Amino acid sequence: MDMVNFLGLSLLPILSPGPSTILVVRNSLRYNWMFAVRRLLADLGGTLITATLLLYGLGAVIAASNLLVVGIKLAGACYVLIIGIRILRHAYWPSPYSLDTAHCFQGSWLEAFFAGLLNPKTLVFFSLLFPLLLGENRSHLTIALLYSLSYSLLKGLVLAVASGVFLLAKNWLRPHLRPANGTLGAILIAASSILLVKISISLW
Repeated sequence: MDMVNFLGLSLLPILSPGPSTILVVRNSLRYNWMFAVRRLLADLGGTLITATLLLYGLGAVIAASNLLVVGIKLAGACYVLIIGIRILRHAYWPSPYSLDTAHCFQGSWLEAFFAGLLNPKTLVFFSLLFPLLLGENRSHLTIALLYSLSYSLLKGLVLAVASGVFLLAKNWLRPHLRPANGTLGAILIAASSILLVKISISLW
């Protein structure tokens, strides 16, 4: 697969809402531009590691096991469910520890890194496409790095634009932030619950 087609396909998981998008929007609205950019870089670092590992061999292991594919889908749905619960809880029952700046900054960095590292969209995308991407060069690290770096840069560009939009609209959105967070959390909980039910039904 050539790079143009790959980047076009990459827009499908990148543009669809997921953990990385949610964290970028939240960090942009809650903190400043530098904070949002640093957490975005942490997310992209996790994405680059996962994509490279999947293309360099881990993808073959996952694709060969239907059980692992189902496990990834379940883990992804559970991850989104947890994020939805946290967003909903913070919207209406904020934790007193949220005022602890050092704790918040460190925790959000790790949260962003693991959002990129364990993003279910990245896992499924590269697990399914790795045979088409590498062809006969499935153990070539340079090619794996080229595709994973291109994906990470495109993801970073899209999320940076999204971050900029929300930073510009922060003052207007701030009065509506609590109900918006509550609605977003409820949607994520509902969507992940439906996905978990569908996966469970498919196993029977």
